[in-house]
Amino acid sequence: MKDIYFGVREFQAQIGRALRAVRDGKRVIITSRDREVAVVTRATAKTPKKSALDRKLDKLAAEGFLHRGNGKRIREEDLPTFHLDGVIEELRRQRDRR
Repeated sequence: MKDIYFGVREFQAQIGRALRAVRDGKRVIITSRDREVAVVTRATAKTPKKSALDRKLDKLAAEGFLHRGNGKRIREEDLPTFHLDGVIEELRRQRDRR
């Protein structure tokens, strides 16, 4: 496999040429002050594309709004419990004040 060297600025200016070389099976080595800082090579495996829904669900999970499941059933004893003592009565009182 043939290597092609680019300085950082040259790489920025010639990125199209560099990517065509990578597509053709060559390695592109990027240097800064005569030191190798990065190697660009052809991708080995395709990553599966996610649907718009999956991307949105991943974003919500990352923000802590939901938890993505693992495909297994959830047991009732694993669910969190909430104590809402008096909440219903308070909501009714607030509704009746209107």
